[in-house]
Amino acid sequence: MKDFAKILVPVDGSKQSLKALDRALILAGFTHGEVTCIHVIPEVPPGGPRTREMDRQFKEDGNIILKKATKRAGNHTKFKTRLVRGAPNIETIKLARNGKFDHIVMSTTGKGGSSGDMLGSVSNYILHKSKIPVYLIK
Repeated sequence: MKDFAKILVPVDGSKQSLKALDRALILAGFTHGEVTCIHVIPEVPPGGPRTREMDRQFKEDGNIILKKATKRAGNHTKFKTRLVRGAPNIETIKLARNGKFDHIVMSTTGKGGSSGDMLGSVSNYILHKSKIPVYLIK
């Protein structure tokens, strides 16, 4: 298997997650690899107008984050984005396995983590559950 042929990068819109995307793009550039950038939005149970509005806002915010990532990727020819529903830790592991990625590149903390934490809960989970190499960008 060619190293860095398929890289998965979860982003949450934080500066740290976009920094991880930058690193993944550099690594993929060395091998002409593919980068897939994902953003995970929460499941919203069916409900009334307020629930539908909240779900619409999650999708809209997620698409804005992925558009920023696409802009950041520039003319990287093998770049994809995906908006996924669920828990970020579980969906990242599931997609890494089902999409046959060979590496995950992500930040150690994002919007949910405090700056004093060594590892955020999502990155800690992925680091321990992943069957492929995980590169954590501080």
